[in-house]
Amino acid sequence: MEFLEISVASFLLSFLFALGGLGSAVALIPVLVFLGVPFSLARPAGLFTNFISTFSASVHNVKNGLVDFRLAVPLLFSSLLFAPFGAYASTIIPERIVGIAFTLFLFFAGIMVYTPKRELLKVKNPLYPVFVGCLSGFVSGLLGVGGGGLISPLLIIAGYHPKKVVPVTALAVVFSSLSAFLTYLKLGKVDWEITLAAAIPAAFAGYLGAHITHKYLSPAQVKKLLGIVFIILGIKFLTKFI
Repeated sequence: MEFLEISVASFLLSFLFALGGLGSAVALIPVLVFLGVPFSLARPAGLFTNFISTFSASVHNVKNGLVDFRLAVPLLFSSLLFAPFGAYASTIIPERIVGIAFTLFLFFAGIMVYTPKRELLKVKNPLYPVFVGCLSGFVSGLLGVGGGGLISPLLIIAGYHPKKVVPVTALAVVFSSLSAFLTYLKLGKVDWEITLAAAIPAAFAGYLGAHITHKYLSPAQVKKLLGIVFIILGIKFLTKFI
């Protein structure tokens, strides 16, 4: 296992996913496994990297007034509270089952990129963001993915504007990723050498990606490329657990 390879992979993935307004853990975790990192250590490393990259991107979003805090606050607090439950569940459920669930999430994320996002429901209930936060937080802790792949589509089909959803999703992922990571840390599942090799480059990549997207790109354009990445990784990752 080469730490330089981990750092380079983390920088490139974090930059690419920040262009689409997403955390990179969902792609970084299988890449770390392919580089020789055990799946049990790759998940907390992915979560901490997600926290770092989405934190730096969220700093940019908050400074530029892009975050709707009325939507963000119930999301981030509910996801923060439920992420530890997912992390604890991952220690009880067999790793093969978690790996298959992770693979299915990769396919789900890839398919959602190419699924037209439109308002299917008109959800006025103020508890809906809380429900979304609880679900995404649990999945974040269980799979180590941050939960953004669930938050974004669930908010959009409920009638929330996509331009509002992207920065809110990034901010919620900051809190769910940190909460789940701290749970893994308490459980003794963190290898700091691997984690820092992945996280430090992500801090610069996340801010840089958010800045370039805000100035020059549309996140929707980038996400079409990311959808292909999800599906390719899902196919390759599935072979490790079937």
